[in-house]
Amino acid sequence: MTRQESHNQSRRTRQRSESASSGGDFADGQPSNRDWYLLVAFIFLALVIIGRLVYLQVIVAPEYRQQSAAQRTSEITVSARRGTIYDRNGNPLATSIDATTIYANPNEVDDPAATATLLAEIVGGEYETYYSLLTQNNTFVYILRKGDTAIADALKAREAELQGKLDAAAQAISPTTQPQRSDLYGIHYLEDSRRVYPYGQIGGQVIGYVGLDDKGLSGLELMYDSILAGTSGELIVERGKDLTPLPGGVQKLVAAIDGQDIIISLDIDLQQYVESELARVGSEREAETGNVVVLDGSTGEIYATASLPLYDLNNIAKAPEDASVLKSISTAHEPGSTFKAAIAAAALEQGLMDTEDVIFVPEKLEIYDKTIKEAVERPDAEMSMRTIIAQSSNVGVSLIEQKLGNEAFAAYLETFGFGKPTHVDYPGESRGQLSKWQDWDPVTAANISFGQGVEASSLQMASFYGAIANGGILNQPHFLISQPHSDVSLTFANERLFSTQTSDKLISMLTSVVTDGTGKSAAVEGYGIAGKTGTAQKAAAGGGYSDYEHIVSFVGFFTNSKSSLVCLTSMDNPLGALGNAPTGPLFSSIMGFSATRYMITPDAPVE
Repeated sequence: MTRQESHNQSRRTRQRSESASSGGDFADGQPSNRDWYLLVAFIFLALVIIGRLVYLQVIVAPEYRQQSAAQRTSEITVSARRGTIYDRNGNPLATSIDATTIYANPNEVDDPAATATLLAEIVGGEYETYYSLLTQNNTFVYILRKGDTAIADALKAREAELQGKLDAAAQAISPTTQPQRSDLYGIHYLEDSRRVYPYGQIGGQVIGYVGLDDKGLSGLELMYDSILAGTSGELIVERGKDLTPLPGGVQKLVAAIDGQDIIISLDIDLQQYVESELARVGSEREAETGNVVVLDGSTGEIYATASLPLYDLNNIAKAPEDASVLKSISTAHEPGSTFKAAIAAAALEQGLMDTEDVIFVPEKLEIYDKTIKEAVERPDAEMSMRTIIAQSSNVGVSLIEQKLGNEAFAAYLETFGFGKPTHVDYPGESRGQLSKWQDWDPVTAANISFGQGVEASSLQMASFYGAIANGGILNQPHFLISQPHSDVSLTFANERLFSTQTSDKLISMLTSVVTDGTGKSAAVEGYGIAGKTGTAQKAAAGGGYSDYEHIVSFVGFFTNSKSSLVCLTSMDNPLGALGNAPTGPLFSSIMGFSATRYMITPDAPVE
């Protein structure tokens, strides 16, 4: 080989070596297709991993944390202590006392059968019920809600006794021996309160009651639930791997805010007397039902009201049907002749007639094919408006209504509050029923003048008579009179219905009802009474009115004192409804008691 050939070969060898050391598979310094594929695959895998991390750490992390927390914690509602309801004299009518709610964590119970046996023995109740609860796949079941604290104390004492024996047995084997858990392990306790009613049935329909969750279900407990209830708290307890509560494992505690107290207008002593007399008379006269309202016409405050049947707030499960319905407020019926004061008030206010103005009143009044008659037959007569009201003449008030006219009469009735709510602070008030005057024919108009074909609640009638007693001013009836722990200023509506002169004339005529007319049985010895009797025929099943079934009533007030106390008594179909109605004597009894209780003294002797 020549020197030139040797040099060329050496140069080719060096070039191949340089080519190999600079990448071999790259052409012109660029990566090959295979290297691109590897690079893209690596980037894709990295993005998948990063995306998964973002998904786990950001997107679903809160949900996973919630699921984990739910498995490790239990949420328990901490009930607020409900406010007390007091009567006008400071007597507690509804209050909350200490109680204990007992619950279990079935996952902590080793022997459900043994635990159920002990619960049935100490708490009471059925073994099967407890066994069913303790075998649930759950971490929280109620054993006893709002139970007596003595029951919880007895359970705790038995648990301590059982666990003590197990601890001693373990120690006897070895100081390091782990004791067994007692058969009451897994039973837990929560401080609570329970609603009680110190007076039982007295005032029960007014006060109402609450459910197990302490929410008002009826009466003033429902009406003022937002004030009485307060705000419940929340307790979240953390548990370990075996689901047992960890020492100090309270994750969150939101304190309950107790409810506020209220003071209402009821006088529990008068209420008790009213209920006792109402029940006695209702039983003696075999009435289907009955009700009483006592209110102060000068303020609208309701001192007492009740209806039959009564019931015990502490034993609601045994309450008779409809016992919780306060019929004096929540039901309406045709009032009968107590309504005649309304046509008299309208005629006086209109200037149509005065108390001593006389009109001819025939024995009966024929209107189309209907006959308006008196409850007690009488001959044709000249009668003043005073006599018409005192003798409760259906024909007489029908003639007055004809002179007044339907449109004017209807306008007065609306002003007097009939056919619309009184806005009493009680749930479920009846507004009564008053049809449009354009729909009245002459027979309907005549019927309405003496309280048929129109409906009113006892409260509406008592409130109207309260306006008469109060110089013509109607005050909104109500129960609430104070919120002692609040700065709220309570105001209630009032409205003038008619003049003081009209009021005075009505009182004069209504006094004649008791002294010379149909209301003599309502008299109270030593006191002047103004009032009106009422006898309404009940609607018959086939239409029209029954000749044998009646609702009777009396409503009135003192005339010779500074008191504006009004009382209405009503009985549904009692024995002796016609001619011997029990509502007058019942009124007399209640108002006699009231005069003594409130030291109501006559301004002048009764003639």
